[in-house]
Amino acid sequence: MFESLTDVEARDCIINDEEAYFIVPEGKAGMAIGKGGKVVQKVQDQLGKTVKIYEYHDNVGAFVNNLVPGDIRGVTVEDEERHKKVSINVPNSNKGKVLGREGERIETIREVLARTHNVDEVKVE
Repeated sequence: MFESLTDVEARDCIINDEEAYFIVPEGKAGMAIGKGGKVVQKVQDQLGKTVKIYEYHDNVGAFVNNLVPGDIRGVTVEDEERHKKVSINVPNSNKGKVLGREGERIETIREVLARTHNVDEVKVE
């Protein structure tokens, strides 16, 4: 359904009770959103949920920048033998936005990073 409405193939999709997250190829978010948000509005109407669209990037740090709302001071990736950890450094004023209501946003970020880059742990500092 997403592809037929947007003409963009989603790399991944996560749907929860209130929102749907679509990961699209780099450079394709604008096409998926459409002029004035018209295309994404059609997707939202079909799903009955808020739709968020994020551009994929092979580089974990760059992808985190696409996923995390607001200011980011830095992203650290520790890739040990069997454990990949991402630390996201954000100003205190942005922590609530990154964590989301009851931690929902950070849980979604964790799930997306686990699925796309095999990240085991995500920390917000």
